[in-house]
Amino acid sequence: MSDRVEHPVMHEAFPRYFKIAGHWVNSYKIFLCVGLYMGTLACGALAQHSGLSPLRVGLGALSCALAGLFGARVYHLLVHAEQYRGEAGRKSLWDGSRGGWSVFGALLTLVPMTFVVAWLLRVPAAAFWDHLGAGILAGGFWVRLGCVFNGCCVGRETQSPLGVHLHDIQCIRKRRIPVQFMEMAWWLLGGVLFLLLWTKSYLPGSYALGVLAWYGVGRFFLEPLRERPDVIMGRWRINQIVAGALALGAGGALVLRQWLAS
Repeated sequence: MSDRVEHPVMHEAFPRYFKIAGHWVNSYKIFLCVGLYMGTLACGALAQHSGLSPLRVGLGALSCALAGLFGARVYHLLVHAEQYRGEAGRKSLWDGSRGGWSVFGALLTLVPMTFVVAWLLRVPAAAFWDHLGAGILAGGFWVRLGCVFNGCCVGRETQSPLGVHLHDIQCIRKRRIPVQFMEMAWWLLGGVLFLLLWTKSYLPGSYALGVLAWYGVGRFFLEPLRERPDVIMGRWRINQIVAGALALGAGGALVLRQWLAS
């Protein structure tokens, strides 16, 4: 999600902005909070089912998610480094009125934080990762819904019967490939499969690897459908490259560890 937030003009206010207690709040931020909340609840509910403390695991998952926001911003700054050169750019590095986040970047800080949280909870890191996977699936759905309202991550224009009239961050409505809804459906399907497979006796950490591989595969094929993908060196779709690497790495590790255990 990349976006400069301006004071909303009345005809552009909704759905990009919600008015709460007299203040205009960007819709992406609202659904980001909803996603964090739902993800925390999912982790806690699964922990209770596993005989762990839902409060402690839920708070641990929330701590990891908050740490991930920092990595998400750092990734965006690295990919768009040219835009932040010069004095004006440096002043906007951590400008709270701007967007600029990446799901992939969240892994930069989320993963190290999981080791700290698992140590504090006195549970194996792999077991904590599996519970965190449920939270990621639950939260990702709502975060991407925020993109629909905000207009970021929109799909390319299309005349296909499957196209949907959606707006971008400039509130320009076109018939577009509904890539945001497609990714939401991918998250939802992943959550259903996760719950169906949870009762199986897989090695600890397998569910977390499965979630990473699942998202990597989906994002790899959906990324080219976006109207304005993040590009480096003038041609390389960095998010598609990272998604492919994530799918191959996590998927390969999952297959290998299951093969070694058999």
